[in-house]
Parts: sequence; structure tokens; C-alpha cells
Amino acid sequence: MRGAVTVAAAQSLPEDTPQRSVLVLIAFAVAALSLLVQGGTIGPLLRLITPKVPATDVAAQNEAERDQIYELLRTSAEAVPEPPRSAEPTPELFEAAKRWRLDVIAAQRSALLDARDNGTFDADVLAHELANLDATEIAIDMRGGTGA
Repeated sequence: MRGAVTVAAAQSLPEDTPQRSVLVLIAFAVAALSLLVQGGTIGPLLRLITPKVPATDVAAQNEAERDQIYELLRTSAEAVPEPPRSAEPTPELFEAAKRWRLDVIAAQRSALLDARDNGTFDADVLAHELANLDATEIAIDMRGGTGA
């Protein structure tokens, strides 16, 4: 649209206007030059005035965040006391082990949600890990009830 109104206004001049063709040519030249000069210089001008931001390797950053998240998951899992061990497997022991695994998942989810609320990690990386926890919990639930 830049310059279109100017060219249209020059074109709408009556035919008997003195030097009409020169006025139309000037309007067209001004519109074309303003497009070329402003459009051609905006990119270099923005690169000049914006602060230099160092390019970061997003994949490496995400990998480092995943390592930190795995450490957070490991720490939160260690905080949940393990169920008692027995030499002979019983249904109660099986249920206690499943309950323990679900408690570990709940502790890990809580730690991830706290990290999300604090803005510690990238939201996409956290969403991926939360989805993994959800899938694990669903798989445990589908294998049979926990007695709860």
C-alpha cells in the first residue's frame, strides 16, 4: 500500500492538468524509491541497533536441562522410603511395591511441577518428562489395581 495512494492520486488528475505525466512519473518514482530505500535498509538497520545475542546451541541446552531434570527425578525418588523386602513374594508385597512406585511417580511429578512453577527449566522439556511420568503411571494402573 505504501505509495499506492500517491500514485492513484496522481493518476486521477484531470487530463488537461499541466505536466500531468511528469507529476505521475514523480509520484511513481517517490513511491518506488521509498519502498526500495526503506525496505532495503530496515534489515541491516535492525541488526545494527539490536544487541548482539550470542547464538546458543538449543539441542545442547536442552540436553543439559534433561540431565538436570534426571538428577531432580533421581533425588525425588530417593526421598520416598522403599517398601520392606521379603524373600518370598506375596500379593501384599506386590501391592506394596506398586504403591511405592506410584508414590515415587507422585514425588517426581511434584518436583517437576515445582520446577515448572519456579521457571527452572524449559517448558517443552518439562512437558515431555511429565508426559513420560503420566505414561508410566497409566501403565502401572493398567497392570492391575494397587488395592487403594
